[in-house]
Amino acid sequence: MTPDATAAVVVVGSEVLSAKVQDENGPFLARRLRELGVELCSIHVVPDRMDAVVEALLLARRRASWVITSGGVGPTHDDLTLPAVARALGVPIRRNGEMARILGVTHARHRDGAALPEAALRMADLPEGTELLGDPDFPTLVASRVVMLPGVPSFLRHQFDRVAHLLRGSAYHLTSLYLSWVEDQLAIPLAAIAAAHPDVEIGSYPRFDDADHRVRVTVEGRDPGAVRVATKAIQAAIPPEAIVRAEGVGT
Repeated sequence: MTPDATAAVVVVGSEVLSAKVQDENGPFLARRLRELGVELCSIHVVPDRMDAVVEALLLARRRASWVITSGGVGPTHDDLTLPAVARALGVPIRRNGEMARILGVTHARHRDGAALPEAALRMADLPEGTELLGDPDFPTLVASRVVMLPGVPSFLRHQFDRVAHLLRGSAYHLTSLYLSWVEDQLAIPLAAIAAAHPDVEIGSYPRFDDADHRVRVTVEGRDPGAVRVATKAIQAAIPPEAIVRAEGVGT
């Protein structure tokens, strides 16, 4: 992938919005995408309604080169992600013979050879052009750079990791300075340094507990040289005794 690979995540599930289920998939994907060098543009959490899922998909596709969905790919009435993706892409839904075969084999394996119920075949009705990638026994569904993942966290992680290489961009580099200063002491020098180093992202994260520091300042970017220079500029602007510790800075 190109160094500027981007992604948007669409978490589909009324159960998340109603707090019946805590979302694990959004945070997992945020971490993994950062590790892969992919910029995450947004995370949308939407209910199990066709209009809401389609709207989120259309917005996500305008913002990012990849869209990753979580949930809504099962056999029940409220599983709407597959037809919503088809509608957003402007393609029909087609019964995928290979997916139907895989579902049948898996069902027989776990149900003492029983035939797959007709209702379960909804999971084989895919947007036209969908590719079955990754694990041949539990494939990841990808159509026009929309990656359709299950909502069960362990299943999502398995399927995502099998196609993660498709999204890979250039690596991010991160340094962290843990300071005894508070944010109002940092505001002016940090603003000047951020303006002078636009190729990196500088963040300031205060603490109000019994941690060993009051603020964590991070410098992140794809160019390790630019990260190093900006980090040194921050170190030079702060008295050495105010720096509790540093991570990723090197010598």
